[in-house]
Amino acid sequence: MPTSLTHLTIKKLTQKSLWLLSALALTLNAHAGGHDKGEMDHSQMDHSKMDHSQPGGHQMSPEQMKELRAKIPLYDSYTDEQIMAGMARMKNTWGKVGDTSLKGEVGIIALAHGFKEPGNSQFIERYERAGKKYPTTYAFGMAMMTSDTIQEAVSALEDAGAKTIVVIPTTTADNSTLVQQWDYIFDKTDKSAYLDVPRVKSKANLVWTDTPTANPIMAEIMLDYAKELSTNPSNELVIIMGHGPQSAVDNEKELEILRKHAAYLKAEGGFMDVRVRNVQDDSLPIIRAGNVDVIRYWAQSAAAEGRDVIIVHTALTQSNVVKRMTKDVEGVGKFNNKGLMQHERFDDWIEEVVSNASKEAMASNQ
Repeated sequence: MPTSLTHLTIKKLTQKSLWLLSALALTLNAHAGGHDKGEMDHSQMDHSKMDHSQPGGHQMSPEQMKELRAKIPLYDSYTDEQIMAGMARMKNTWGKVGDTSLKGEVGIIALAHGFKEPGNSQFIERYERAGKKYPTTYAFGMAMMTSDTIQEAVSALEDAGAKTIVVIPTTTADNSTLVQQWDYIFDKTDKSAYLDVPRVKSKANLVWTDTPTANPIMAEIMLDYAKELSTNPSNELVIIMGHGPQSAVDNEKELEILRKHAAYLKAEGGFMDVRVRNVQDDSLPIIRAGNVDVIRYWAQSAAAEGRDVIIVHTALTQSNVVKRMTKDVEGVGKFNNKGLMQHERFDDWIEEVVSNASKEAMASNQ
């Protein structure tokens, strides 16, 4: 392992020290412009394709503050003012995709974290093909304090004649607080990941699909991206770098999925080795730094042995997460900065899950 400050001191740090580090990271992050926690760059969005409904003026009660701190360890070190400032940056929005006047009995709602540009446009563009065939909406945001925008996106599909609505959680993490919050909003679980926001109400048949996380198409996309950077596969180490969930238990579940993708890349690409690691972007700063240290150690060790290093990631678009990852591995390997949704094969995944969900809905109605 690398002899960095993170690894030399981690066992000596008290729990209080970890929280102080987190608070320091928050302050530094605020000065640096913050993370893209669903934050929208409206100056670059195509407003002709969007129906905006951005709730504002929300104030959290002391009970809600306590609940958030209990559910999100990073917030335990934040003041009420810092939490509210973070909530203000986590904007939620929704819109229509493709032929916005299209009517049909099957509709699609694509759920996503939300990104800064060009990420939002890349996401919307990938759903354009589906939007020419089915009434299609999207809902961006973490829905930590409200589910209004998700409800409006669902209601718009009902207004377009949808009797079956295919709900597509478009994120590369099956085990995350974001997915858990969506599960709560769509009444799939009794426990919210953040706050107990209103649940979606619909007269339509809501059919939930899998995320793209474990789908083999994602491995095929990553293989294509790795090949674009490859010159001598048998002498190359490929590292799959992911965002990752906060908790260690959820993170291990996600790594197990990535290991299956890694096995595919190694077998089909002929690479010397393929390894996986999540940075756990929303965890305590010291946890994230430790994960980055491991990735850099792998890359530097391979380079010392005369190997070339290729790094691909699981992010959907060219978001701020990718920008941070780029800096994380600067100088230790060739980094692919394209998101999975920028690959044309992602269209095939959308078509696959919509087709399967439509067949499921038809079977249940017979």
